[in-house]
Amino acid sequence: MNKWRSLFFFLTSWIVLIFPFTNAAAKEDTAHMTLRKTATPGKNTQQYVVQKGDSIDKIVQKFEGSHRYTVIKQLNPELKNLHRIYPGQTIILPTAEAESKEAAKETAPLKPATDEKLIAYRVKKGDSITRIINQQLHVYGTDIPKTLRLIKSINPGLSDLNRIQIGQTIMLPSIGFMNPSAEMMSSNKLEDSKKKMDSKPLLPPEKEMNLLKHLLSRSHGSMISRGNYFIPLPQIGRPVTIDCSTIPVVEFDDGSAVLLDFADRMPKSLKKSIESNWKNYRVIKVRPSQNIYLIFQETINASSSYVMKKVFKPFLLEKEPQVLISLDWIITSKKTSENKPYFHGIILSSDKTQLLPGRIKQYAERKGLQLTEIQNGEFTFNPTSSVKASPLLEVPNISTNNNPMDLTFNLLVRLGYSPLRDQELKLFENNGSANLSLKPEILLKKDQREILFFSKKLPRQFIEALSLQNKEIHVIDSRVSKRTALSKSLSALRIPASVGRYSFYIAEKGRKANITITLPAVKIDRKGTPLYLIDCDLDSNLYTLLHESWNAEIVKY
Repeated sequence: MNKWRSLFFFLTSWIVLIFPFTNAAAKEDTAHMTLRKTATPGKNTQQYVVQKGDSIDKIVQKFEGSHRYTVIKQLNPELKNLHRIYPGQTIILPTAEAESKEAAKETAPLKPATDEKLIAYRVKKGDSITRIINQQLHVYGTDIPKTLRLIKSINPGLSDLNRIQIGQTIMLPSIGFMNPSAEMMSSNKLEDSKKKMDSKPLLPPEKEMNLLKHLLSRSHGSMISRGNYFIPLPQIGRPVTIDCSTIPVVEFDDGSAVLLDFADRMPKSLKKSIESNWKNYRVIKVRPSQNIYLIFQETINASSSYVMKKVFKPFLLEKEPQVLISLDWIITSKKTSENKPYFHGIILSSDKTQLLPGRIKQYAERKGLQLTEIQNGEFTFNPTSSVKASPLLEVPNISTNNNPMDLTFNLLVRLGYSPLRDQELKLFENNGSANLSLKPEILLKKDQREILFFSKKLPRQFIEALSLQNKEIHVIDSRVSKRTALSKSLSALRIPASVGRYSFYIAEKGRKANITITLPAVKIDRKGTPLYLIDCDLDSNLYTLLHESWNAEIVKY
């Protein structure tokens, strides 16, 4: 009996010992503890509960203090991003007394770093890392990326150099550390070097910038070169501010915008953020010394709707009559399917003799081509007074309907003859008995000849009777084409004519033609000037220009 009691006591003791440890082990596996260093409110700090609609910027303004973001970050180390706070969250803020102490620290002179090769610098209002590098280290252009990597290695705690805060202290390399030979340079050489860097232009000359603005204004764009331009960036919770005096912004009527980074000031990360968030925004890097027309081309091509190309052969403005204009640049719509693509032609000239006649510019605008002439780098404006001084002429038309006889009659009058209509002719006369006569549609007396035009074929006996009277008979059927009627009429008159394409070149004497107008026509050679008969529409401006420049006589049939 004692043996069984001893065994029961032994088993009970083991059960009591095993189960507490098993439960403790289970708790050890599931329990998690996180230790964080947090700030506790003190006499120099205060607690604030985030309200709906709050942002870190609004909270700072609400307490009427210039709270430094770095101080708030230090007081709230659990906040990975100050711009990501939520309603109900409690954060620690410095009191006004602490702010005054912080301001006193800022006004106190900075102590140099213990390492002679490094210099401590406190960030001021308006600073950016590029500006600090320019002003404090006198580093510019292509040397900036190398310096940025150096500063990043010196300040391992800075996760993003583009997001430095006012009052933050960063370490900068000394000039001697960056370039040992610089310490050996004389003060005069250093000053000269600084002057050269400062004199490096950030933008093209004012004359070229004004020309660029004007070209953009005539290309559905406008350039903003003053003030600030704000671009919202969701990932940072606030808009980025662009100084338009250093990075001009070009806005187009299609909603696209192009930022011109002349001095390579914009970091690649910011450029990437802008273009990834806004598909209608483009940032292009251009040099102030770059040709202004190439800058203009890059800007246009960066827009959503337009493209600019160099023109190497005459531009075809109209097919019939063919009109060719010599251009240097052409701007068109990227969407070629549009019914009325937008055109803008640019012509570069060296003197006034190369400027286009006002008639051509008016004609081009009617066809949708806006022409801009640049003389020696300056925009030229041709007053329209010279165009209005002479009247606009209309092309004479000798074919008022589709009747070939009317066309023949009007042509004879145009050639200077005096034809007669429906003149009665006697064929037979029988001493008081019945007489026989007929009326040709047109009767023309030319030299010693009498030419008769009929629209229908005459009986053989009539033809024989008229031939005995030395009269010439020509039949022009009412169903023939106008071209055939012309050919028969000119053949009857024995007037030489040729059919072809005839070109007229508009240019000053000794100059290469910048306008060519080609007409398909029937050319009638005669004393003085030839007569061109055309069967296509000819713009009044073109006709007036040809009449004034070439003294060309052109008639439509």
